[in-house]
Amino acid sequence: MSSASLEDLLARAAAAVRRAAAFALNPGEELRIEAKAHRNDLVTQVDRGVEERIARQLEDTGIPLHGEEKHRIEDFEAYRGRAWVLDPIDGTLNYVSTHRDWAISLALVDDGVPVLAILADPVADRLYTAIRGRGAWVEPLMTGAAGADGPDGVGHRVLQPVEDLPLSEGMVIAHYQLTQHAAIGRAIETSRGMRCYGAAALEMAEVAAGGAVVYAQPLLQPWDVAAGALLCTETGVVLTRMDGAPFDVRRAGSLLVATPAAHAEVLGHLCVAGD
Repeated sequence: MSSASLEDLLARAAAAVRRAAAFALNPGEELRIEAKAHRNDLVTQVDRGVEERIARQLEDTGIPLHGEEKHRIEDFEAYRGRAWVLDPIDGTLNYVSTHRDWAISLALVDDGVPVLAILADPVADRLYTAIRGRGAWVEPLMTGAAGADGPDGVGHRVLQPVEDLPLSEGMVIAHYQLTQHAAIGRAIETSRGMRCYGAAALEMAEVAAGGAVVYAQPLLQPWDVAAGALLCTETGVVLTRMDGAPFDVRRAGSLLVATPAAHAEVLGHLCVAGD
């Protein structure tokens, strides 16, 4: 895949995400809320509408879409080739309840490796983008525009490589279930505190942007992590499973995202606990 084609796909995908974000911010009707697997696993007509809008905008790229709500690639774990991976509303419970800390997460994956990332935080008016091997950027969502050398809209900036801070110098973002996990509990005690936003893509972006040193989750799906994974690798953040096993975006599972120093410390706690 040439860099020129990646640039074109990034521009098209960013434009599609911007339009979908505008719709999600103002859908023009009351939310219709349904539960899926359990009472806190919600979906609305906006989730579905965002996915449909982005799917239509990207249809003529000829690249299949693997999304949370409708568009699926059969046996995605074994899929080879290019695919768009989309979470139309990451953090639907937040979207419904607190009206913040939700995102639109879109990535282009090639043989399981994210090569483009487009991550919108509409309430904060941020758009994160990345190209594999070329870096990551953040710019205003509603006023920026992706350009040939990366985002070049008003207020854009490069996400610099993260400072390799240890646990003691940063915060941990972790799913509430992990507060009962002995090793993660020790990591939290060592750190400057714990936070949980409820939107995996934004939590990964927080580590990539240097706002936290660790993010840990017991179970995430490909659409939760595909865009955030590229933001992290392009800023020097380490991603593995919680047992240290290699991370493959095509497979659901646990996730440990951290600065190199903090990642080694958390794995050390996990080894001591025998987890």
